[in-house]
Amino acid sequence: MPDRLTLRTPESTLQVSARGAEPRSWVDGEGREHLWQAGEAWRRTAPILFPVICRVPDDQVVVDGSAYPMRQHGFTRESDFDVLDLSADRVVLGLRDSDETRQHYPYAFGLHVTHELRGRTLTTTYVVENRDERTLPYALGWHPAFVWPLDGEREQHVVEFDHPEPAPFRRVEQNLLRPELFDSVVEGTELRLSERLFDEGAVIMPDVASTGLTYRAPSGRGVRLDWTGFTGVTLWMRDGGEFVCLETWRGLPARPEDVELTERTDLDHLPPGETRTYTVTASLLG
Repeated sequence: MPDRLTLRTPESTLQVSARGAEPRSWVDGEGREHLWQAGEAWRRTAPILFPVICRVPDDQVVVDGSAYPMRQHGFTRESDFDVLDLSADRVVLGLRDSDETRQHYPYAFGLHVTHELRGRTLTTTYVVENRDERTLPYALGWHPAFVWPLDGEREQHVVEFDHPEPAPFRRVEQNLLRPELFDSVVEGTELRLSERLFDEGAVIMPDVASTGLTYRAPSGRGVRLDWTGFTGVTLWMRDGGEFVCLETWRGLPARPEDVELTERTDLDHLPPGETRTYTVTASLLG
């Protein structure tokens, strides 16, 4: 199996790694790359976050009183998915619990990820399956890093939400959720990007009114995102990196006082034998 699986249409080409089911490159018909190429500032491109987002206290989760080591953002981004189906413009990848995953997360689960390319539009579907006899607590996120700037000056790029977003946002410290609430940085529906916005790290919007946004440069070039199942949006960049992450989240980073995973109200809780579906549709503009 090649390191990267290629999906191709006349209008764009997507490369996906079976490691983490992660998109690694998305080039339009003019040869322009839209995803950050895992450079020195950040060695990733568009990972999946599961079954936790950010860190957990002492880097371990507690389930029914027993502690299990858990790395930042969970183990999925380092896991090798099985390729269940592959065609010219669609790939289905699957991950199931194993002896290795149960050392960190003591549940029987399945995660299927489908990437489908239609022209310049990528639809990614995540299906979480609870194969356990207990309720499955988890967070799920997609963490794509888009090229910034696309063209023109960085601070002329904006993120336009579908609806006004006046609610306060959150921050993390040492990748655990801080208690403070911060005034919204969205003016009406528009958030103007700047490096100063990220001086204290990620901008975490836990419960957005919108189910879509548009990231665009002054020229009109950009990316349109629409989602279902996800409830929050997080923006992040790192010094020295020419990218901005526009992340869809279901769940939040843990608070320093969070211990028992089953008691966390910010997570999704899936009953035994059930599945839950989340989607993100990304379209290249301009």
